[in-house]
Amino acid sequence: MSPKRLPIKLKVALVIFIVSGAAFSAFFFLNYRDTVARIHTHTEQLLERDHKTHARYIQDTLTTMRQDAETLIGFPPISGILRTRQSAELTDPLDGSSLQDWLVRLETLFKSVLTNRNGYSQIRLLLPENNWSEVVRVNFVAGEVSHVAPTDLQQKGDEPYIRLLRAVETDDSLFSNVTRNREKGSVVGPPTLRSIKRLVNDDGAVIGAVVINAVLSELLSVPEYEGELGRTYYVIQNHVEPAFPLATDDQSFVLSPEETPRVLDFKVVAQQSVGQLIDLGSDENLYLSSVPISDAHVPFDFFIATDIDAGALFQQARHELWRNFAHALVLTLLASGLGYVFAARLLSPLEHLIDEIKKSAGLRGDQAGSLSKGGDEVTLIANNFKQLTSDLVRETQRLDMVLTNVAEGIVTLLPDGTIEDANPASCRILDEDSVHLTGRNLFEMLGFDEEHGKEILCETISARGDQPPQQREISLKKQAGEPIVINLVIRHTSYAEGSRFVALIRDVTERAAATARSEALIAALRRSNAELDQFAYIASHDLKAPLRVIENAVSWLEEDLRPHLTDDTRESMDLLRNRARRMEALLSDLLKHSRIGRVADSVEKVTGVQLSESILELLDVPENIRIVFSDDFYHLTVQKMPLETVLVNLIGNSIKHHDRGSGFVSIDVEHSDGFMRFRVEDDGPGIEPAYHDRIFDIFRTLRSRDQLESSGMGLAIVKKHIEVVGGKIDVLSDGERGTVFEFSWPDEIVQEEDKAA
Repeated sequence: MSPKRLPIKLKVALVIFIVSGAAFSAFFFLNYRDTVARIHTHTEQLLERDHKTHARYIQDTLTTMRQDAETLIGFPPISGILRTRQSAELTDPLDGSSLQDWLVRLETLFKSVLTNRNGYSQIRLLLPENNWSEVVRVNFVAGEVSHVAPTDLQQKGDEPYIRLLRAVETDDSLFSNVTRNREKGSVVGPPTLRSIKRLVNDDGAVIGAVVINAVLSELLSVPEYEGELGRTYYVIQNHVEPAFPLATDDQSFVLSPEETPRVLDFKVVAQQSVGQLIDLGSDENLYLSSVPISDAHVPFDFFIATDIDAGALFQQARHELWRNFAHALVLTLLASGLGYVFAARLLSPLEHLIDEIKKSAGLRGDQAGSLSKGGDEVTLIANNFKQLTSDLVRETQRLDMVLTNVAEGIVTLLPDGTIEDANPASCRILDEDSVHLTGRNLFEMLGFDEEHGKEILCETISARGDQPPQQREISLKKQAGEPIVINLVIRHTSYAEGSRFVALIRDVTERAAATARSEALIAALRRSNAELDQFAYIASHDLKAPLRVIENAVSWLEEDLRPHLTDDTRESMDLLRNRARRMEALLSDLLKHSRIGRVADSVEKVTGVQLSESILELLDVPENIRIVFSDDFYHLTVQKMPLETVLVNLIGNSIKHHDRGSGFVSIDVEHSDGFMRFRVEDDGPGIEPAYHDRIFDIFRTLRSRDQLESSGMGLAIVKKHIEVVGGKIDVLSDGERGTVFEFSWPDEIVQEEDKAA
């Protein structure tokens, strides 16, 4: 809808809604942005505090490792080993201890340090002789301390940390690059941090070194502090120098807390600025700081990284934002509603005037909509007065066109039944012109007395609006004496001038005559059917009587002439008797066929089990024929007749025509769309496709009646029963072996009244 067509009160409400909604939204959004900034700053301060704690932990661990190496240098066993090795007898000139004694004492000292330091995995004494060979080595693996046998001691002169020891001249302890532990030149262990302390003689020459190995992940296991934000990781980045090349996998390591679901990619960490909370996207923030290490002989850098879930961090602020937006929406709607109410009160006189214009015009919905082509209420009033008159004229012309051309008579009546107005069709039907028709009482014209007319009007007033109106057919004579039948329908209505009645008059003379003719034909048909039933019964009874006499006479002749009968005469007697019986069966079947569809069947209902038992009782089933009913058939509940007749004829037909020593007949059924689909299948001789339609003809048999005694009416009776209830039968057979009869049968059979007539 164009804004120009909106009412003024709605425009006022819409402006209030837009202005107040925008103001509230801007205010709460700015407040949310300030809240996020405060949370961001506060989080950075908390993370800076936590990272300082982690940095002190790392610095203290490195200092402890450096001090342990320096302390070990000063213990007596190392100087005792050096003195003893210089003696020709390998005996300490000071106390007489052997080299082995000092080696054992140094191993004991190394074991004591390993068991009292978390993360230490190995302490060794190396001497320059023989490419910096290990002299004493003690390992700490899986909680067990063990010394290495002399035969397993290794040469370490080619390791990067020994080359670093020889290249750098300092009395301080050194740290090597963090690399994976190597044994005999092969990587066999986890990332390891090494603290190295040189042994020098009085001349300052390097005469040995003490090396402490520590498993990095155990030495610097990331501690968890109470109230710490996010998940913290330690990142170690080795200094890469051309003189001491490192493998790509040894250039950096990440230490994560236990059971951490994921580890940050160091490539991502290395690209970020330190000391700031960085948004990495996908609700992930990162805070990175470096660990200050003043020692210039430390060939790696330590970083501390904390992974923050931004969704959880700013969740409260977001909830507050949506809550504020909800409050803003409520306040905006409230302000708009109040503005709408105040504007409506101010504009109520204009709206009342517009409603009066529309009501007085009596417009349809689409015409009333056309009055809104202007803008608001003021513009609407100015534009529509001109259109109102033309719309009224057009509406009057349209109604006059309808009333003039409609075929039915339409008459408006005053409350006492006096004709107020009538259309041309009414004048034609009642054979009066409009001048003489207006002002007369309709009921007097139709032959009703005054009291009867009042009763009709009272009944019309008391009838409910949702009830169909009462229709009356009245016989009249026109002025020329021509008879006429009219249909009268009266409705009560009200409008501005009061209560009125509207009478609808139809000329139904031709329809009444056609109805009378139809009723006469139906009565004649019922009489004809009754006479046909009586004739068929009498004819059947009268024709059967001489047949029974012939059959009895044959029996008497056989008894009287028994001594004189030959085989030929006996065969002739049997033939005569069979012909009489066949004629009697033919008459019975013909009577049954003629009464199908005209005589009501029993409505008794039976189960499939009861129906199958009744069928087997009616059939003479030979021992060599097996009759099989399916489980679905047993679960049926059906009207017994005439379905029993159909199944008895089909099953009996299969038994009668079977041509082998043994066989079967199976009966199955399935449900589909309100019908039961029966299937009667046998393994008899089959029926050639050319005869599939002909077998249902009256008196039709595929074999000679001399070969097979039959009236030829069975399948004709079956087909007529099925078609009368609305079903259909089909034959499936290739003519070689086996026949299937399939027919549809309704779930419920409708009993027609005419059948009982």
